[in-house]
Parts: sequence; C-alpha cells; structure tokens
Amino acid sequence: MTLNASGPISLGGSTAGQSINLELGQSATAQVSMNDTNVRTLAGVASGAIVMPTNFYGKSAASVNFSDHSVYSGTSSPATAGYRVNSDGFDYENIQGVYTALTQWATPTSVGGNYEVFATLNSGTLTTGTTGSWIATSTNPTWTRSNGVVGTTQLVNMTMQVRATGTATVLDTWTIDLEAERF
Repeated sequence: MTLNASGPISLGGSTAGQSINLELGQSATAQVSMNDTNVRTLAGVASGAIVMPTNFYGKSAASVNFSDHSVYSGTSSPATAGYRVNSDGFDYENIQGVYTALTQWATPTSVGGNYEVFATLNSGTLTTGTTGSWIATSTNPTWTRSNGVVGTTQLVNMTMQVRATGTATVLDTWTIDLEAERF
C-alpha cells in the first residue's frame, strides 16, 4: 500500500495507510526506530532529523520493475503465445496454455494486486486481452495471440504501463512481443 497523504502516521499500529511498520512489511508491533535504515529510506531522509508525519506522507515501500519480453510459440498444432501480469507479483509467459513465471515485478510480492496495467497495441491483432484501458492486476490480466493457419506466423507488439490503483502516475513502461507460428 501507500501511506496516507494527510492525517495521522505512526511507527507502529495495525491501520493500513497509517502504520510505518505495516508499510515496511513488518508486524504492527515490531520494534522500530526513526533511525532504522528502512525507516529513513521510506522517509527519504538519509541523515538528520525526520519530520513526523510530514516526511512519510504518500510514501510507499513497495516498488515495481518490469522487463521487456518476447514470447514465442512454434508448433505443428495451433500455436498460442501469451503474457499475463499476475497479482502474485510475478509476470508469466503462456506457451500452448502452460504458464511459466518470467520475473518478480512487485516488491514485496504481497502488493501485486494493488496496481493497474494499460496495454497499447502497436502492431498485430490479439486473440484475447484488453487494450486501451487500465485493468486491475488483481484480475490477473492476460493477452494472447493464437494461430491455426499452417505455414504462417502471427506477431503482436504491445507497450505496457503500470500504475498504483487509482493514481495517475505511471511507474514503469515495458514492451511485450507475442509470436505464434504454426508449421
């Protein structure tokens, strides 16, 4: 989650958006100090005085990091290549209906359902998947390209973006290529 942009903030406690401990992935009652490295990092204050609660407003310990990927499926039967952003904090490739994890995109992974993704189709045609609107990662959005025509290859190129749910700030941008070839 993200700490509140105004109002109370505390080191401990069990209220999401107010508890620094919870934001850092610690228990509500964990021992914590303003001088702890992870607390200073969250506040954005490397040394000197930390102003409570001001330095913590709107801060998040979570981070996202996606990578460009190409997914290829080549087979003598109908071919399917796909990509999925999962709420478990990992993204997956789909080759012939088998999903394999690519990378951990959310740190910590427990925040993976707190984001939205936006797919822009640059070229090709998708078989399934939504483009042109923000989609919650909690729904495990998926995009696929299938090809049943012998001797052909179907290509898709997409630009992907991610943001925290309900915000306007894009946190990362990456590209996905899907290639389905039927021999």
